[in-house]
Amino acid sequence: MRPRRDSRIVDRAPIAVFAAVEAGALALYMVLGRWLWFYNDEWDFLATRRAGDLGDLFRPHNEHWQTLPVLLYRALYGIFGLHTYFPYQLCAVLSHLTAAALLFVVMLRARVRPWIATSAASLFVLFGSGGANITRAFQIGFTGSLVFGLAHLILADHDGPLDRRDRLGLLAGLLGLMTSGVAVAMVIVVGLVVVARRGWRAALFHVVPPAACYGVWFAASGHAGYTRGSPTARGVEEFVSKGLRNTYGLLGNVAWVGSLLAVVLVAGLILAVVQARRSGQLPARLAPLGLLVGSLLLLVITATGRASSFGSTYALQPRYAYLVAAMTLPALAVAADALTSRGRWFLPVAMALFLVGIPGNVRAFVRIEREAQRLDQETRRLVISIPMDPRAREVPRTLRPETAFSQHLTVGWILDQAAHHELPGGHISKAAFAVTDFRLSFDRAPGAGPSGACGRLLHSMAVRLKPGDVIGVFDNPLMVRSAKIGMLVPLVFRPTDGSSVVVLSDPGPVIIGPRNGNAPPRVCLPADASGR
Repeated sequence: MRPRRDSRIVDRAPIAVFAAVEAGALALYMVLGRWLWFYNDEWDFLATRRAGDLGDLFRPHNEHWQTLPVLLYRALYGIFGLHTYFPYQLCAVLSHLTAAALLFVVMLRARVRPWIATSAASLFVLFGSGGANITRAFQIGFTGSLVFGLAHLILADHDGPLDRRDRLGLLAGLLGLMTSGVAVAMVIVVGLVVVARRGWRAALFHVVPPAACYGVWFAASGHAGYTRGSPTARGVEEFVSKGLRNTYGLLGNVAWVGSLLAVVLVAGLILAVVQARRSGQLPARLAPLGLLVGSLLLLVITATGRASSFGSTYALQPRYAYLVAAMTLPALAVAADALTSRGRWFLPVAMALFLVGIPGNVRAFVRIEREAQRLDQETRRLVISIPMDPRAREVPRTLRPETAFSQHLTVGWILDQAAHHELPGGHISKAAFAVTDFRLSFDRAPGAGPSGACGRLLHSMAVRLKPGDVIGVFDNPLMVRSAKIGMLVPLVFRPTDGSSVVVLSDPGPVIIGPRNGNAPPRVCLPADASGR
């Protein structure tokens, strides 16, 4: 007689496999991301904000309410300074893995077969195409809001009267709003799911307090960071369409798999709803459906602020694909599970649909990290070299040496960190010092830029500048780089920051040009600049 298999072991096996995937991913991300360093938006939290200043805590960053990330950065900076990026990055990676674990819980609560849930959640764990949200510490704003939003959803998604779970869920929703604007879509998702399952009273409990808090923040300070766009219905439609197609393509990572996933989603969800209505299990499957609606809401909300300014191609940003993937995968798992009920043969096929995209996503992550580390290491060399450069103490403390991706950095702040021993050590080559000297040769000047000898700069051109020269920059950003020294990142001067650029010291031969070939600046040069 054949021995009877223990069903408890069968049930635990998928969970054990998922736990192993999470552990392996933690090691993978921390090893491959070890060369990353502080970048772009992170310098706002490090160089311009303080934990004890309410204005700094509640001032928006690119329209987002990010009080919790600011507090996290200030706490980590107080302990580690800039000596290592590891603890900052670890927080982001753990946030991503927590989001994946919560998505796994959502799928299991929706009665998805454990092996399908494991396959779908593992794809998100290893969704390297969204790697910027995984190993970039600053992106903990997005992943943190996703985590708090999923926690809010899980705690609110139950039958019966309001109880302790609802109060904890409401707290999670409020914390999500204080982490990034992604939480706005997540609160709406919770409201939709709760009103469908438990009625208006419970839904209002979960939506009204977060909405009121967000409204107070927006009226008090949030509106200052809001950039009003003029989105058209066509522009929003294109943005959403491109965002969805891009996400499915990255999930599949093979030419036809993304399209197949879309077909499975539509056909499977129709079948899943029919089955759930017949069996009375529809309430258990509302959370994945709500998240799917939330993915569309997220793209629509993003389009209203981004489509008119950056175009519909901005929807292809990896950070948006990451969020849409997270909010879509539970519904995809439900759809695949419903199709599996039509034939047991579909179970391995359904699992393969999720697993086939993992190798390509891991390769994409490796490529993204290699590209990012070159930029990060150049920024690191710049920050370390400035205190060693005598010229740094001769230029204004407000000078911004890296205006493309680290515009919050000033020479004065860097010198102060060196004085307090907050900077890492390291060897700096002569070439790196030459780049630093070039960057310290240009600064903003007060007042309007010169308006004579101006022209539209359509292409890059070589110029020779001398100390005291003033360049006028209007309409669009101007790129400035050395003609002799290799620079991975040029200086960028934006008219919105001031139209006058002054030459402080002889920079040698210079190349100037438009930062974006489709948006040439109007530039005013000294009369003999191009002839020297």
